[in-house]
Amino acid sequence: MLKPQDVVILLKVHVFKKSTWTYEELANSLGMSASEVHAGLKRCVTSGLYGASSKQIRPQAVLEFLIHGLKYVFPAQPGVLGRGIPTAHCAEPLKSLLSSSAESAYVWADPSGTVRGQTIAPLYKSVPVAVKKDPALYELLSLLDAIRLGRVREQRLAVELLEQRLSAT
Repeated sequence: MLKPQDVVILLKVHVFKKSTWTYEELANSLGMSASEVHAGLKRCVTSGLYGASSKQIRPQAVLEFLIHGLKYVFPAQPGVLGRGIPTAHCAEPLKSLLSSSAESAYVWADPSGTVRGQTIAPLYKSVPVAVKKDPALYELLSLLDAIRLGRVREQRLAVELLEQRLSAT
């Protein structure tokens, strides 16, 4: 059974785009332990989302899961207003493609965040720290939140952009 952090791990493996990373390196970049990363990738192998021998994601399988299953398996619910890091349609790459009001902002709670909006729980507690170090991971996770939370137009656009990013290897 997949856990939400497994999705974060898969996306980080894709962002690395190399097969020479170590569990320790991956763990440090995500704010997780090496054993959490190892266990997560084992679950992803079992689910058919990751190839252990190639140390690469299986893009078609990952896309199918993220597009059609993520919002049902790991749903997001808007919470209280708070300060944080913008996500979903309030973050790039969707922010520049869609117009939205400040009242409809979604954020991952973070004390050093610059935007006020409805807080949503990230897929894993260390996501706000990890995305500050990795803009590519930030974009991918924001697109996932648009799929989890967005209206139909936002979801379609997020799917299109996610397909582009995961297909480009």
